[in-house]
Amino acid sequence: MAQRILGLDLGARRVKAVLLETTLRGFEVARAGELPVPDGEAPLRERQGAAARELLAGAAWQADAAVASVPGVTAASHLVSLPFTDARRIEQTVQYEVEAAIPFDLADVAWDWQPLERLEARTDLLVGVIRNEELAALLAALASAGVDPSAVVPAAPTLAAAWAAGAVADPAPAGEAELAVDLGAERTHACVVSEGRCLFARTFAGGAAGALRGAGEGGPGLARGLPPLVRELRATLRAFEARPSRRPVRRLVLCGGSAELPGLADALAAELGLPAGPLRLQGPAATGIAPAEAPSLALPLALALRGWLGTRFQRLNLRRGAFASRRGTQDVRERVVRLSVYGGLVLLLALVAAGVQAVALRRQEALLDRSLCEVTERVVGRCFDDFSVAESVLRGRGTLAGAIPRVSAAGILAELAARAPAVPLRLDRVEIGREKLHLQGTTDAAENVDKIVSALRASRCFAGARSGGARRRGAEARFEFTIDADITCEGAAAPAGKG
Repeated sequence: MAQRILGLDLGARRVKAVLLETTLRGFEVARAGELPVPDGEAPLRERQGAAARELLAGAAWQADAAVASVPGVTAASHLVSLPFTDARRIEQTVQYEVEAAIPFDLADVAWDWQPLERLEARTDLLVGVIRNEELAALLAALASAGVDPSAVVPAAPTLAAAWAAGAVADPAPAGEAELAVDLGAERTHACVVSEGRCLFARTFAGGAAGALRGAGEGGPGLARGLPPLVRELRATLRAFEARPSRRPVRRLVLCGGSAELPGLADALAAELGLPAGPLRLQGPAATGIAPAEAPSLALPLALALRGWLGTRFQRLNLRRGAFASRRGTQDVRERVVRLSVYGGLVLLLALVAAGVQAVALRRQEALLDRSLCEVTERVVGRCFDDFSVAESVLRGRGTLAGAIPRVSAAGILAELAARAPAVPLRLDRVEIGREKLHLQGTTDAAENVDKIVSALRASRCFAGARSGGARRRGAEARFEFTIDADITCEGAAAPAGKG
């Protein structure tokens, strides 16, 4: 059954959403859109919730599952390296590494992890952490929009879902990587992607606001607004190059609403020494999202694709423990109820069908009894509606006529004479009973006995004809034999040669 998956990005200035619908061969984009966050004195989360509520109003946006990202720089990301690869040991150890890396008690935060890459004797983990009050405020804002996400994830590593799902055009070949950069107004998400996997990710404060202000001042203004962004991107590339999983970064892929800013791609390419350009999509994603909107909707598309790919792509989900979604339990309960209703309907239909069949059979039986009664009344002058009684009466059983043989001895002899093969044969004894025939005789060759048996079996009157054997008589060149058969003629024996 098709499932509808919503990806929702609550930005500081715009709220964006992409709705996917699963198909037998993959997915298709059902809807995509965005709305500005209204200005006002209300807290940002409330205004984001209001924008999301307005954007998702209407039945067309109804979803079976939703994945939302943590807005801004609310969630912190940490890289943890462990000197082993066993999953059970990682589960037992990672919490102590996280506790040592953050300035809060573990009870005060929601956190989760995912492996970036497993080397021969080492595992690199990406850990996402968010304070409980921040996650509660985000979930409240989403609830006000009627959204109960099954997963809340850091945005930066989730960008790799677009590559994992094959939605990005011209991906880097194996052994090379790309730097996906989602430029927001006040934050930037960066993710190093290779072969559909996130190898490194971080989110940092500062986005395209400075570049946008510089662009409004003319060409030189754009260059004056870029240094903070370029500095952070260089730090991201240096940090990745220091990792054991490093590999050549092929290009810079720009996402977010500012990706199409005139001159931005060329300016970043010149500063970083990497080819740069806005995100381009392919496949079902390109069919449902226009090329001009692809960079802006990259993050909500990646979030929806994360829901489509499931935990096989990314296990990191900040909705754990007390914040865990109860939607899964509710869905199971609803499916059980639905299956129970369907099962009851099937059982009811089966009972109705059985009842209808029983009524039809009773009517047919009554018709057959009536027909049998009419036949017996017409033949013997009395009605019999029991088939076995009627058959006995019609055959003469239970009456004096029942003692009369079904076929006469003369008829049996005639049939025997007609069936006898053209071989030297002498019958010394012929016993004809009501149901059995017994022959004794002599012939000049043992194989003639088989010919006689075969000839009798060809008659409808001598079913199961069988030989008792043949033996030589003294010194004579004659063979004695016996043959037995059941008499199966229902009436007069057939004329010779017709069985």
